[in-house]
Amino acid sequence: WIGYCPEIKLLDCTIRDGGLMNDHLFGDEIIKAVYQACIDAGIDYMELGYKSNKKIYSPDKFGKWKFCDEEDIRRIIGDNDSDLKLSVMADAERTNYHEDILPKEDSIIDIVRVATYINQIPTAIDMIKDAKDKGYECSCNLMAVSTVQESLIRSALDALMETPVDAIFIVDSFGSLYGEQIRELTTLYLEYAKP
Repeated sequence: WIGYCPEIKLLDCTIRDGGLMNDHLFGDEIIKAVYQACIDAGIDYMELGYKSNKKIYSPDKFGKWKFCDEEDIRRIIGDNDSDLKLSVMADAERTNYHEDILPKEDSIIDIVRVATYINQIPTAIDMIKDAKDKGYECSCNLMAVSTVQESLIRSALDALMETPVDAIFIVDSFGSLYGEQIRELTTLYLEYAKP
């Protein structure tokens, strides 16, 4: 039996990740049900969807959870009178973060998770600083790391360690990482972790 480890946090990305399969066209009742299930299960974070640029992604084609406008979140969740923290993902170069991510005092979102490819690190750094300046927790997903040379990962981690980022995730898509690679990447990332 493993005891409770408060430093380990659980993030549910059912809606955000699932939205990739249905263009984020979830009805309000699904969002409310997943939200309540996360509360009941003691999940730490629920990722509602993306903060995507409406000039790149048309609201006529994509559902509300591609954009996570504050009024849509509040219509379903209210003021979030629970311990569950709410998350959104913001993709580098696909988010109008200066305008679409409100100051924290005007939002019930708690954390902005910046997703970036290695060639987008300068944009991601600006996004991290913007989110932190606005009062959010902020993490970074360095995407497609199975395709990136270690020297470039190290350069990205060096740059990210100079930002106020709260956490950096090991991420890949479509099951491209094997256990051995995850172990090696974890060791590498921990070299850069702040105490």
